[in-house]
Amino acid sequence: MKQINITFYRLLLFLLTVGMVSACSEKIDMGSFVPETPEYSIEGGDITIPKEGGEFTVNVKSNLPWRAKSNASWITLVEESGLGDGKITFTASRNRSVDPREGELIVWVTSDGEKRVKVVQLPSEPSDLVNHYYVKVTGNDSNDGLSWENPITLVAALDRVAPGDIVHIAEGTYVPVNRVTNGNADGDVTFEIHSNITLIGGYPSDAKEGDQPDPENHPTILSGNHQVFHTMVVTAPVEEGKSVVLRNLVITGGSAGNSSAGTLNISGHIFRRSYGGGMNVGGSHVEMYNCKVTGNESGQHAAGIYMFDGAVMKLVDCDITENKGVLDGSNGGGIFNESSTLYMTNCSVMNNTVWGVGAGVYTYSANTNTYLYLYNCTVSGNSTNAGPNTNRRGGGLYAREFTRGLIVNSTFHGNESGNGGGISLYGAAGKTSEVTLISSTVTDNYAINKAAGVETLANTTLKAYNSIVAGNRAVTNADMESAANTASLSYMVVGSQLRDGSGAAVSGVTFDAATMLGALTDNGGRTPTVMLSASSPAATMGMDVDELRQLSLDFNPPIDLDIILKDQTGVSREGKKAMGAVVPR
Repeated sequence: MKQINITFYRLLLFLLTVGMVSACSEKIDMGSFVPETPEYSIEGGDITIPKEGGEFTVNVKSNLPWRAKSNASWITLVEESGLGDGKITFTASRNRSVDPREGELIVWVTSDGEKRVKVVQLPSEPSDLVNHYYVKVTGNDSNDGLSWENPITLVAALDRVAPGDIVHIAEGTYVPVNRVTNGNADGDVTFEIHSNITLIGGYPSDAKEGDQPDPENHPTILSGNHQVFHTMVVTAPVEEGKSVVLRNLVITGGSAGNSSAGTLNISGHIFRRSYGGGMNVGGSHVEMYNCKVTGNESGQHAAGIYMFDGAVMKLVDCDITENKGVLDGSNGGGIFNESSTLYMTNCSVMNNTVWGVGAGVYTYSANTNTYLYLYNCTVSGNSTNAGPNTNRRGGGLYAREFTRGLIVNSTFHGNESGNGGGISLYGAAGKTSEVTLISSTVTDNYAINKAAGVETLANTTLKAYNSIVAGNRAVTNADMESAANTASLSYMVVGSQLRDGSGAAVSGVTFDAATMLGALTDNGGRTPTVMLSASSPAATMGMDVDELRQLSLDFNPPIDLDIILKDQTGVSREGKKAMGAVVPR
């Protein structure tokens, strides 16, 4: 029995060995493997989604792993891949325009084949664009924000608005939370105005239905806390007949970076992080009423407001004050206007500082006209800190290449620079600068070197009418210095000399600024001004209203008669022939 078992086991071992050898020697034909053919589709075809946006899901049928993407910046994929049958989950932001917009979802398994489905988002309707949102410091974003009883935060309101909406903001200090479009740095946090909307501040902190704005007693402050590059960035598109409107706001605490801070491309406009601590406006149309831009800084240029790429800004009853460029070479302390158009009426530009040029207002372009209109404004107390570099220019206004400026009924007082303490014009061959000065007063400005009042360099043109440039302080040519053939003067005071309509000196009369001009003070009107003495010859030797009316027609469009036929304080010039910004009382 034992012998039989041994024989059996030997036979079994032999058979196993033969089987293993046979198995190991078998060849596998790898060429016989055929991969699966991709079969996949996006169910449902093209998609139409509502204007409000939101989260959406699209089913994908596939026998193989797949991936997905979108070619639209307003579409963000939440789920973008699958191993087989699955879904694409995506979010769409609100469509804030009155036009539909399109994007695509793209699915692929291999690089040589893609499936696409169109996503069409409905436009906002005109009736959608007139929502009123209500904001308080204590706002709750779970509210609808459509009444004072259900307020939301300012951040939420700016996210929800569509073109034409109005945001009412109660008293308090508001700090931005969200980054600007395409922003990726901590300093890119800002209040972004992405649509042509209206912001109205100045309501009581406990505002209720029927309350009206009272900004003097209930300030609404938008503050960057000196932690952001720009307290406000305006990216709203240009739409015919529409603009961003800001009322009763204080914009403060912005700190634009230094020259290495970089840029952002937003809708084709290159926003510099180193310009515009208070406001950075790229190509948009903005109206501001009774606003203050104050206490902002810049590590390069434009501490207060920077406007560029054809922006149009209209400022009425606004104050641009106490903004400062903090590094050597900083330009444009109050407002830096580049290749844009700026209108200012009844405004003050005061006590702004830089360590370069153009402490108050700086206008410049490399290749296209830049327009400046100052009506009934006071530019005072601005400084370029010229002590370390006496070549600095334009304490009040520095009008560089391609500037086209018109100044009416305005006062330049107490500004400081190395040259051109009040106003300096600078041009280059083929890049001229032109400024017209009408019924204005330039006095008590200071320059370390020369031309404390007005300086006109080569390739510039100054046309001055019915104005006073006197009582300024400098080592040389204290009141005015002009390169050859740059200045045309008519009915003027320059220093102690009076000029007639042709610009010729009037014999037998002199002007004494110390006794014939008062201090900068409240003479009525919105801004501080300098009163001309009634006993001065300049009170009776200027232009009458008929001459001023005729002069207004030299401009296109003509100067508003309500401006040119009154003085800076709103007093009529009828029956008077006084030079300067303020007629004697």
